[in-house]
Amino acid sequence: MLTYDLTQRAQLSIYEYLYQCIKQDILDGVIAAGSRLPSKRMFAKHHQISLKTVENTYEQLLTEGYICAEERRGYFAASLGTDGRRSRYQSHIPFSAYCADNNPPCDADFTSNQTAIDLFPYDTWVKVMRGILSRRDPDMLKTVPFQGVYALRQSIAKYLYGFRGMTVSPDQIVIGAGTEYLYGRLIQLLGRKRIYALENPGYRKIAKIYQVNDVSWKYIDIDESGMQIDKLAGSGADIVHVSPAHHFPTGSIMPIGRRRMLLDWAEDKPERYIIEDDYDSEFRFSHRPIPALQSLNHNHRVIYLNTFSKTLAPSIRISYMVLPNKLMERYIQTMNFYSCTVSAFEQYALAAFMDNGYFERHIHRVKKYYRAKRDSMMKVFAQSRLRTYASVDEKDAGSHFLIHLNTSLSDTELKWLARENGVSLDCLSEYCETGKEQHAHTIIVNYSDLDEESFGRALDVLLLAVTD
Repeated sequence: MLTYDLTQRAQLSIYEYLYQCIKQDILDGVIAAGSRLPSKRMFAKHHQISLKTVENTYEQLLTEGYICAEERRGYFAASLGTDGRRSRYQSHIPFSAYCADNNPPCDADFTSNQTAIDLFPYDTWVKVMRGILSRRDPDMLKTVPFQGVYALRQSIAKYLYGFRGMTVSPDQIVIGAGTEYLYGRLIQLLGRKRIYALENPGYRKIAKIYQVNDVSWKYIDIDESGMQIDKLAGSGADIVHVSPAHHFPTGSIMPIGRRRMLLDWAEDKPERYIIEDDYDSEFRFSHRPIPALQSLNHNHRVIYLNTFSKTLAPSIRISYMVLPNKLMERYIQTMNFYSCTVSAFEQYALAAFMDNGYFERHIHRVKKYYRAKRDSMMKVFAQSRLRTYASVDEKDAGSHFLIHLNTSLSDTELKWLARENGVSLDCLSEYCETGKEQHAHTIIVNYSDLDEESFGRALDVLLLAVTD
């Protein structure tokens, strides 16, 4: 048990004194790297101090990286280099366990997938909202239809026809507060006894949603053209989730041949469906948008999902799905008791925002911003020393790209090295259920919230991984 003489703390608070004592013991090696610290409760009882004081002490040590937290195991002294920093090669300590409780300031954050919120059209949105409220329309105070406000569904249908080549009726559209909500409704609609298929690598949150809904799922490997249909056919899956226009995180685009193979798979047996997640299809820079998979499907096997959280702001929790007529009939019959989860005011405002052309102008402005940001990032990379040891994989779309790094470090070691030098990053292997080695040494760079100067410094940090 660690014991410190609290009478020697002079003018320091107990929390500050304990923090200084433990920190110094770790630096001096009195508390060896990897040693387990007493539990907060035992430490508080031993010194006859409050539990809150100990919690504050450990929290500060966590924040500065002197100790680590491992779930259900406790707190451990970190391994430090001779300059008092965490050792770069900490593959024996789970990085996720450290970061879950310890978030030191980052000079560059590659993981932030925020939209360009500075571009949000505040003045226009206020004008539209004021106009909606000034109408004093009693419909805005009534219960919202379970599918959502018809005016917004009509605006979305027009937009999908003009931008995505989709001919859909407003009666096929269901509006909800975020795609997570809509996924939950889909699981109830399609059934929990079905087998769902997910892309590997792929968006991790979908599997978590399936897990909490007690749904069985299988991972299907993807290649440069998207999901491998032969593996999908042998999986026994009935429902498949894909992002054909711009896959996350690889950025791949599913070509027409693979799309037709996927549609053939769905049409081969009854009650097979494709969930098309079109999360950022608007942000394609140099060419026309890729046609939606739904627009190619004449046998009504595609469920289309999209959100305004990516195009407007994350806090605008308005998403929607387009159901085939057969599923829409089932939805009305079995799920019309659910209330719409988006307020009428926001729905009427968004409908007016779209009908008056503001949304299209906003998309054009944001796309121009992302294109310029992407070009500046590519210029910074081309001028960096890292270009000799790395390559960029960028698909001319979205707000992220990949950096393939020529390094002998493991991805865990790479993350430790970056973190101790002020760079937060995710690796492509973290999005894999299997085949992690195949995707090793590949970094995902979300650049929408990143400035060029920070990116340049981050590339210098990554240079340490290939020159050491």
